[in-house]
Amino acid sequence: MKLTSEQVANIESEILKQVRAQPGISRIALSRKLQLAPSTVGNYVGRLITEGFLAESAPAGFEPGRPPTALRLDPDGGQFIGVDFEARNIMAMAVDFSDRPVKQAHKIIRESDTVAQIIEKIEQAIAEVLPDNKSRFLAIGVGVPGFVDPVKGIAIHYKYLNNWRNVALAEPLAKRFGVPVYLENNVRSMALAEMWFGQGKGVENFLCIGIRSGIGAGIVAGGQQLRGTDYRAGEIGRWRCPWPRRTAARFFRGGGASAAADVELQEVASVRAIVEALERARDAKEKSLLTSQTEPLTFADVQRAARQRDRLTLQVIEFAAEILGWAVADLALALNPSRIILAGPLTVLGDTLLSPLRARAEEILGSSGAGVPRIVNSTMGEFSGALGAAALAVHEWKPKR
Repeated sequence: MKLTSEQVANIESEILKQVRAQPGISRIALSRKLQLAPSTVGNYVGRLITEGFLAESAPAGFEPGRPPTALRLDPDGGQFIGVDFEARNIMAMAVDFSDRPVKQAHKIIRESDTVAQIIEKIEQAIAEVLPDNKSRFLAIGVGVPGFVDPVKGIAIHYKYLNNWRNVALAEPLAKRFGVPVYLENNVRSMALAEMWFGQGKGVENFLCIGIRSGIGAGIVAGGQQLRGTDYRAGEIGRWRCPWPRRTAARFFRGGGASAAADVELQEVASVRAIVEALERARDAKEKSLLTSQTEPLTFADVQRAARQRDRLTLQVIEFAAEILGWAVADLALALNPSRIILAGPLTVLGDTLLSPLRARAEEILGSSGAGVPRIVNSTMGEFSGALGAAALAVHEWKPKR
């Protein structure tokens, strides 16, 4: 029976995914994995080699006279671009066909930026990392903050961007750059990066908690990402959180126990919330290394003060860490992951954040008789979401037939 062009593209896409997952795999092993005749796999592989997507080399133990059978991705097969953004930053990264980073770009989103200006900056970031050979530009992946409809290619809503509602992204970007565009929630993109390249590689059940202007969780169960019915799984930033009795509590939005029932997790434990709390403490003339600074605080200031063991800064970070520990414990009880990965700027604080967070999670889980998952910081840096978005494009893209 003659296969349709779509069926052929699906088979070739699956071959590329298998080679990507297992560099050096042979045609025989591929035929077993895909349950196809070796001759059939050989035909597809031959075409992918001719088109520059695959290359072959002699495997270990190569015997003279036998044809080489080890398959690998050809780095020159094409490039993918990943874009990751949130309330303040746009990160873009290009990767070659073997997933190696090639170029990266960074744009700042200002509080006054309109939707049109943000989209223009996204386009500028993409343009800066375009491959020199446009014919080998294959696809774009975009990690979108907040609610997203990946099927329709629409960013539905994100509370920390002005008027960010029902923004069509996929179609305009596809028209502008002439390649397929795939959308996903940006924390799920970060989880993809961890799953394929980082702390989640080889881990069947883990969570990636992205902490930036907002907070979300990418959930991987049985090696698969969970999206939820309306693609809203992992929106933990909207959880109403408990309010520890700590001195630093009065500097956070809500200001005290009476209002705490209505405070979202991301209003207390995000990067933005920590910076805002220290701004309030500075305005209240609290003693701190930050008091003398006249410019608006940035997270770099928080990081510097934490390194110098500024007492007020450490109190604010510890308060946020305790609440994150509560969220981590609740997620662990609900989903029973073997690992929880923290991603985003807060990871640069190291044990200053991680130690009180772990202690609170262990306290809650211990009192519940539950095991404690391994809690670690991501090691992938600020472009992890962009790399994950590029990986999304890699995963979704199929050869044209």
